[in-house]
Amino acid sequence: MPQRGPRVSSVETVLLVGLAAWALFPLVLLLVHAGHLHARFTGADGLIGADGVLGADQLQYLAWARDAGAHGGLTSDLFNFSQGGHVYLQPMFAISGALYRLGLSLPLSYLLWKVVGILALGLASVAWARRFFGEQLLARAAVVTIALFLCTPLAALYSWTQWGSGSFRFSLYLLGDELLAADKLWGYVASAIGLALVPVALLAIERALEPDRGTASTLRPRRGPIVAGRAMRPSRPARRRSVAPAPLAVAGISALIASWLHPWQGITLGLIFVGLAVLRRLRGWAALAVPAIGAGLPLLYYDLLSHHDVAWRLASQHEVIARLPGIVLLAGLGPLALIAACGVRRPDGELAEQALLLWLGACFVTYFANDAFAPHALQGLSLPFAVLAVRGWRRLRLPALIGAAALALVTIPGLAFNARKFVRTASSDKLVQYYLPQSDGQALDWVSAHAPPGGVLAPTPFAAVVPSQTGRPVWVGHGYWSQDYPVQAHEANRLFGGHLPAAAARSFVASTGAAILISDCRHPADLTRKLGATVRAVHQFGCARVYVLTRAQPVRSASR
Repeated sequence: MPQRGPRVSSVETVLLVGLAAWALFPLVLLLVHAGHLHARFTGADGLIGADGVLGADQLQYLAWARDAGAHGGLTSDLFNFSQGGHVYLQPMFAISGALYRLGLSLPLSYLLWKVVGILALGLASVAWARRFFGEQLLARAAVVTIALFLCTPLAALYSWTQWGSGSFRFSLYLLGDELLAADKLWGYVASAIGLALVPVALLAIERALEPDRGTASTLRPRRGPIVAGRAMRPSRPARRRSVAPAPLAVAGISALIASWLHPWQGITLGLIFVGLAVLRRLRGWAALAVPAIGAGLPLLYYDLLSHHDVAWRLASQHEVIARLPGIVLLAGLGPLALIAACGVRRPDGELAEQALLLWLGACFVTYFANDAFAPHALQGLSLPFAVLAVRGWRRLRLPALIGAAALALVTIPGLAFNARKFVRTASSDKLVQYYLPQSDGQALDWVSAHAPPGGVLAPTPFAAVVPSQTGRPVWVGHGYWSQDYPVQAHEANRLFGGHLPAAAARSFVASTGAAILISDCRHPADLTRKLGATVRAVHQFGCARVYVLTRAQPVRSASR
């Protein structure tokens, strides 16, 4: 009978501790930096919740969570004054919103998911490695290391040395970052959990269809007994008509949640299950249809959102970006593919072996078939690659010391560069995505608790903070979710920089439909005289100001 549960070896325990340390590194660094700057300590010990290099994305997640708490789990776009409705239900944000309504701070209600992400990603990687290598502990540890921390070596090399053109370096960096599963724990926990649920779904469907199969295929002989001087092929397990219901339910739920949290994984899973049905000549197709349908339902939901909601239609258009150049894919993945190719072998009817190869192919089909930020389809590629790479390396029979050096080469340089990048980003005094000066925080608190209803006009990048801290929509604030972001951000910054004449300033403010203006400490210009009778009241909070306009336009709000 298969061994149950992802039993963790001592080496794997060390790797999971390393994963947790990597995931918590941004928070520790930000707390130290916030304390050094004497920033206003609110929420989760001074942080407003963002913990990734692109903090604006986490600020959007926080805004969704706050909005969900005020509207029964449903969220809307708070980075636009459009009439997009409360139509988005996402389980993580709905639960975080409920915790916020119950009194937990918004940052903490969101950051609690980081613990879930660490456990899910770490244990899923261990279970995946154990399925293919059983009790071969060193091989398992190598698989877990690559699955969690793989970053293509050329990406790290070009990033460190600054060789090549800027666009080529960035494309290589993006490829390496997509492959680095552990990096999803920096601000993209939904992606990390979605990725972790892919191997869970695959291992569960194998348990459902082949409950008597052993845990590690590598422990079974690849050749049968010798009869008349010829090796017979190993016998295949007897077919079973029954399907184990509990693992089947786990597979279906895992596929559903994976697709809901990260649609790219949903497409990949759907392709894998279809491929399994074909390879197995439709044997067990009804059981395979359960997780396939589970993966497909959220994809249908997202498709409906992109066609029937104003905000989602806008975001879906912005997410269509150019795919990575072919030379980048070849340079970044080519050397890794050569090692993995040495580990390919015939599946011989084993579902897990079939799924292993299908996972690789499905990632690339998703990458080329789906136009929405195609590089996201490459997330998760490290897990099937890890198994094939370790098999390939063992087949080459190279010394263990060289293997350890190779393992370090494909992990440490990329991790070190990403850590340095975050340190530099967090240390920039031009960003407000991690913590707020006291004056800015007081201004936002007043708007959240006392300002009249209506939307907010604020300069960028400060505007990105407003929805999560006040529950109010902003006229401009996010590159994907705001209409004509570059143009609108430029116009807003000209206003708050004091560069618009009085008549133009009043006309511009009226055209936005905003009820409130917030000027943060990085924009000290006093707009009172320029805006004249347009302003009903001005509230000063140190170096920050809040302007309440005379004609407040009622725009939806999700204040607590």
